[in-house]
Amino acid sequence: MILRLLMVGTLALFPSANGSASESAPAFETLLKIDAHSHVFEDHPDIVGFFNRLNLRTVNVCVSGTNGLLEPMHEIAFELYRRHPAVYPFEATFDLLRRNKPDYTASVIAWLDQAFARGAVGVKIWKEIGLVIKSPDGAYLLPDDPIWDPIYAHIARRGRVLHAHLGEPLEAWLPLDPDSPHHGYFSRRTEYYFYGKPEYPSHAAIIAARDRIMEKHPTLVVVGAHLGSLEHDLDAIAQRFDRYPNFYVEVSARTKNLVRHPSATVRAFLIKYQDRVLYGLDAGWMPYLGKRGPTEAQRQSHLNMLELRYRADYAYFAGQGEVSNDNRRVEALNLPRGVLEKFYHRNAERVFQLEQAWAGR
Repeated sequence: MILRLLMVGTLALFPSANGSASESAPAFETLLKIDAHSHVFEDHPDIVGFFNRLNLRTVNVCVSGTNGLLEPMHEIAFELYRRHPAVYPFEATFDLLRRNKPDYTASVIAWLDQAFARGAVGVKIWKEIGLVIKSPDGAYLLPDDPIWDPIYAHIARRGRVLHAHLGEPLEAWLPLDPDSPHHGYFSRRTEYYFYGKPEYPSHAAIIAARDRIMEKHPTLVVVGAHLGSLEHDLDAIAQRFDRYPNFYVEVSARTKNLVRHPSATVRAFLIKYQDRVLYGLDAGWMPYLGKRGPTEAQRQSHLNMLELRYRADYAYFAGQGEVSNDNRRVEALNLPRGVLEKFYHRNAERVFQLEQAWAGR
């Protein structure tokens, strides 16, 4: 029954008359696609087969630095990369729990060097920096705090990427809006909903701190996860592209925000900044966090959901006419083929130096 509903949903998303792939766009399976932000933590032939069937690769992201599971998480990511280097290049993260220890900086740098030696293409930092962890005096540790500077400098020296999910959508600081694409998340995850909580840093303070990282470390390549938490304001992203030449963004979990903007505006933005935006979805599959492994039905349901979302995104970015995305009828972007190729794989290949990673070097 679930599979039948998914198949019906797929047909509804891709009507033959409207929303078909543009003449300049290759078929979905033909174009190499790199998901610049996902969390896949199980080595299973059905999952690898899924990626290969869809001509899809991913940057597999380790997160977070406060859950106490750094070592098992990284071991799974490394083993996936070792066994399937073309599918699962990975990013490391680092411990945040020992941040007040005298040897903290040296230990983090040593940890990251080990991860780089094992093939990590970048380092992920998460919104817990700025919105969760605190300094000994009780203040929230912002992303530009001096404690992080030696770590950022080392990442830059090693030529790796800082993949930064800092802050949340602006809606996290506003009254709940049932029409917001993030209403469901903030209704459930109230720990990340900050309206009426003045003790938390503001959205503007988090974004300014992220900007100061790039000012202090101009050679550091920074990829802003989720449109850099500026999904509501494409002009604000453009301003940062113009100001910081090593700043990039990916669209994971924020295509649902892009479809709220006029399609002509999004298309012009992606064409103008065609070298600075990466595709992503931000889907998580982390069986190691549970007490029991997933069933075959659960795994297949997850893969069915992923395929629907990947195809719906492709219809929006590559298609023509009216398409459906996030339960909204919108005009597809019909991106030129060259822009589409950069967005879906060439930018990620260049920014993360994936040709070396795919070769296992």
